[in-house]
Amino acid sequence: MIRTLALLAFAAMPISAPAQSADILLNCSSCHAVGPDRPVAGAAFPDLNGQPIRYLERQLEAFQVGDRRHRQMELTATALGDGTGAMARLYSGAPLPDLTRRMDGATPALVTDGDWDRGLPPCASCHSLSPDDDRARTAPRLHGQPEGYLAAQLEAYADGNRTSDPMGRMRAFAARLDAGEIAELSRYYAAWQISEADDD
Repeated sequence: MIRTLALLAFAAMPISAPAQSADILLNCSSCHAVGPDRPVAGAAFPDLNGQPIRYLERQLEAFQVGDRRHRQMELTATALGDGTGAMARLYSGAPLPDLTRRMDGATPALVTDGDWDRGLPPCASCHSLSPDDDRARTAPRLHGQPEGYLAAQLEAYADGNRTSDPMGRMRAFAARLDAGEIAELSRYYAAWQISEADDD
């Protein structure tokens, strides 16, 4: 059923869309590896393994309706059609990576304390590394995501180009960050990498 819907959705794409087959569009693991073959440090694409299912499904829907913009992902989400839930379950059910921080230095104050004078709560108040934390059931894990990806998403929120956040919270928060803070937060979260034991 999902395959049929995907092919129908692909067939309905505008002529101006790049000529890519549904097979290529639906090969999500070519960019977002599932399970133990997940990307290593320096990867360009976000790690979706173990991310909250509702978050993943909501983001695929956002690509379908234009609340997030990335041409490849827009085409893929459209090709998935009603299969977004199944794809979200696939990645959400994959094991979380075992991450350790591979960077010296203090944790940025914005992560642990926020800046309440500017209306910025701590990043950790929503984004957790522990799968047992209630926060991890709704907000995405930022730890271990590519630095460039994190910076680009914060900038997209700040500019209002990404509108997939509930009640506009991330847009409001990101708009209060300066370029140095965006870079610092992106470096910090990207410094969490798969532990040495998992590298073997």
